[in-house]
Amino acid sequence: MASQLELDKTATAHARVLPAASEELPAGMRLGHFQLVKKLGAGGMGEVYLATDLALDRPVAIKVLPSTTTSGAARERLIREARAQARVQHPNVAHIYFIGEDAGRLYFAMEYVTGATLADASAPLPVEDALRIVHDAVLGLREAQRSGFTHRDVKPSNLMVDGHGVVKVLDFGIAAGGSDGQMGDGPVAQTTLAGTPLYMAPEQARGEPIDFRADIYALGATLFLLVSGKPPFQAENVAQLITLHETAARPAIPRGIVPRTQGSALDALIARMMAPDPGDRFASYDELLRAIENVSLQYTRPGGFWARMIATGVDLVAMLIVLGLVKVVLPADRTIPVDSIGMTLLAVAQSLLFARFGTTGGYALFELEVANIETGKRPTLAQALRRTAFVFGPILLFGWLDDLLGALAVPDVIETANSVVFGVVCTLNIVHLAYSSLRTPGKRTWWDRRARTIVRYRR
Repeated sequence: MASQLELDKTATAHARVLPAASEELPAGMRLGHFQLVKKLGAGGMGEVYLATDLALDRPVAIKVLPSTTTSGAARERLIREARAQARVQHPNVAHIYFIGEDAGRLYFAMEYVTGATLADASAPLPVEDALRIVHDAVLGLREAQRSGFTHRDVKPSNLMVDGHGVVKVLDFGIAAGGSDGQMGDGPVAQTTLAGTPLYMAPEQARGEPIDFRADIYALGATLFLLVSGKPPFQAENVAQLITLHETAARPAIPRGIVPRTQGSALDALIARMMAPDPGDRFASYDELLRAIENVSLQYTRPGGFWARMIATGVDLVAMLIVLGLVKVVLPADRTIPVDSIGMTLLAVAQSLLFARFGTTGGYALFELEVANIETGKRPTLAQALRRTAFVFGPILLFGWLDDLLGALAVPDVIETANSVVFGVVCTLNIVHLAYSSLRTPGKRTWWDRRARTIVRYRR
């Protein structure tokens, strides 16, 4: 607990009496070298006022601990909030300027952000706007985690978008705090010392030790609200709400709000962010950022049907030209299956190109690339080989089988049947690509899902 001497090192207090706790601090009143202008609101740990920094002549937000909350624990929390937030230097976190005490009342001055909190936004928001906001909030929370802090109360009213469109994470009032402060039976939207029930992770509601994954849960609930216009769970009281967060199935975004190819991916993203078990959530903010970028068209634009078809066609034409040149060089009476061997080697070469450059000649013409869905980077060689095997494996198999049947001089009807099956396989691949482009998350085909890759336009 901070001593009076420690507080005096931060600011010198003048001996005077402030208004009673039930009274709003009047405009024009001074706290240190700050002059209050008007009350902005109240949070779980204090009241917030717009004020003027008389030393630097700039607007600031002043957070004042209510005089009714004079316990050592409450004072320590406010001091911890200021010091925690002051150590986080990031564009997506509101900055702390000063902490002081006046007439026994603690306060601190922080960056005044002009704009509106997400609680004031007209939800539902466009999906891309919601994903961008959450993406930027993750950047701020990641920086806080690097400084050793968990926010513990992520919710729409603690996320603000300023006049320049920059997202700011506000109010680290219970950052990295202990477990003092229990859940009550008050309104479900009420902020308590433990967090906010509408957005709170189950383990936090149970009073268990938490880490950044509790913030990921709350951010997932916030994302659901921003996209759908309502919280993921609603109940008559806190106890019912906590039970829903612990046991209910994760809600899905109502159909019609987003395209199907993006809606399923968005549902999967929110479901993992809001997994009841912390171990099932994202293991790091970096992993969460990649997942958001894979869903958002601002960061990842999946390759469509025609671009991929033509790009693959260009690569096939290049392969056929190489095979034609090989046939010209080889003796006319050759008995080796040049076509099958050549196609197999060229399929391997395509895998090497994907692993080394993430693209091929045909893909590069359309600015397409194959990326690892988990890292966002080029696929590993094993992934590239697996993907190529799934795409071309059946085709190559029937090619080799055709060569074998020709060498064995089998009846023509068998060779014809093999050729028909070969054509059916090729057609099914094309139909599946068209279906995936219209219906599956990220327009990912089954071979991309098995290889953990995605075809996208280069960033």
